[in-house]
Amino acid sequence: MEIKPIAKRILAYLLTMVVYFLIHTSVFPNFQLGGIAPNVMVILVSAIGFMRGGNTALFIGMGSGILLDMFSGTYFGMYAFIYLVIGFVNSAFHQIFFGDDMKLPLFLIASSDFVYGLMIYGCIYFMRARYDFGFYLLNVMIPELVYTVLVSLLLYFPIYYLEQWLNKSDKRSERKLV
Repeated sequence: MEIKPIAKRILAYLLTMVVYFLIHTSVFPNFQLGGIAPNVMVILVSAIGFMRGGNTALFIGMGSGILLDMFSGTYFGMYAFIYLVIGFVNSAFHQIFFGDDMKLPLFLIASSDFVYGLMIYGCIYFMRARYDFGFYLLNVMIPELVYTVLVSLLLYFPIYYLEQWLNKSDKRSERKLV
């Protein structure tokens, strides 16, 4: 009995979301550099956003954000909104994405992490009257951005190969229908 292509894709994305969430929350906090850990969920949401685009990016962004919201002590819905926006913006680059060129993915992951940092600053620090943006930029945002881009060189390819496998699986099932 074969799983339908849509169900296979949804199951693969849910499993990937959980695995990257576990890496984000349990692996990389042990590898902090100067108190900074890479943002693995930004890598996932950005990559799916520009690889798949559309509703898939929104689904992955919202799901990843809800996972983080459920297990963090911050405002519920904040991460869901931030990752939804990141997925939506990255989905705009779906038409110009070419899998074998790493310049666009690295640029979009870096940009997404920067936007993430700006939104976190606005939601958490600025609202608490902590206005030292220069300190936050130099000591949190830039180091996290660099660390995230370096880690994305490792964590981008499993997402890319998963997407290639799902696309091939979709094409095989289409041929069976014809």
